[in-house]
Amino acid sequence: MGKFQRSKVTSKSGAGSGAAPTYTVSDLLTQANQAVDRFEFELAHQFVMRALSMEPQNVNALEAAGSIEVELELFNEAKEHFLECVKIQPDTGYSKFMYLGQMSEQLEAISYFQHGVKLMTEERVKMPIDLTKGSEYLVLSSKISSALCSMTDIYLTDCCFEPNAESQCESFLTQAMQVEPVTPEVYQTLASVRLSQQRVDEAKAALAQGLTLWLGSDPTEEDGPTPDYETRLALVKLLLETAMYDEAFTVLNGLIDENDQVPDTLYLFGWANYIAAEESVDSAPDAEEERREQLDNAREALNACVKLWYATESTDEPLLQHTKELLEQIEQVIGPEVEQEEPEGGEIEYEEDEDEEMN
Repeated sequence: MGKFQRSKVTSKSGAGSGAAPTYTVSDLLTQANQAVDRFEFELAHQFVMRALSMEPQNVNALEAAGSIEVELELFNEAKEHFLECVKIQPDTGYSKFMYLGQMSEQLEAISYFQHGVKLMTEERVKMPIDLTKGSEYLVLSSKISSALCSMTDIYLTDCCFEPNAESQCESFLTQAMQVEPVTPEVYQTLASVRLSQQRVDEAKAALAQGLTLWLGSDPTEEDGPTPDYETRLALVKLLLETAMYDEAFTVLNGLIDENDQVPDTLYLFGWANYIAAEESVDSAPDAEEERREQLDNAREALNACVKLWYATESTDEPLLQHTKELLEQIEQVIGPEVEQEEPEGGEIEYEEDEDEEMN
């Protein structure tokens, strides 16, 4: 999250040594920034709401409130504050439009994203071209490209029945590649479009191209090429859909190394092993032993997924239902998993060589 800009409004301190300190809007936004840096979002929210009580039309305070409310999952309040920002400054400041695009649906979301892209593009044109890693030029280019990919995804899903859906997808992707041609997100989105068009070979080519841009990089590197966790989860689904199983396992193993307490990751790992077992060639050497190992891995991961689903109070009912269906089919072949004492702390432990055994 970016820093909130300080208001230029100032006020005089109360007279007399015994007077209570008087805070300006600028002071309160500074305090909010510091609280956000410490991830104390509720405290930060108190500061910005105090600032808004002093200056209800202060754009910096309104946008700060919306940003913090997103972190607190107060989405209705956040949307109201961003909409108020739009009323006051409809033609400057792209961030509020990006937030509104994310919190809206269908064509309304598209309109917000388009306005934000327009403002970002205008700002980018005025910048000197700087291809240095982490430069403002490249950061803004990445935001434009990401917004264009988001619009493409909307036309692939919520607006897929719009008469111009396919042409809009192609247009947005073309623009995204022109703005930032070396981003994995663009190729991943392109693969989704090609799959929707049943052009599977082109989808595979796009996925392979995207993987070359980041695979093997350090996911913890700041501003590194590795896509975020959620983007990689979506990538695994595409890799499985296109039967790129080796690549899917490579990405999955990295996700598990990074965080093995995510139900979706364990579900996909179990599903990938189940698919691999189902598609194993019976005539291959040690085929039965390998198939048994894959089903063991699938059962272990899916059982862990069910436990985490309840522990994290997930609401993804289709994921839970499919997980239980897969477990039922696996247990018909190799039986149920022998219950073992849960490790202290409740976390799932994998053997050191698990990445190799599960693949």
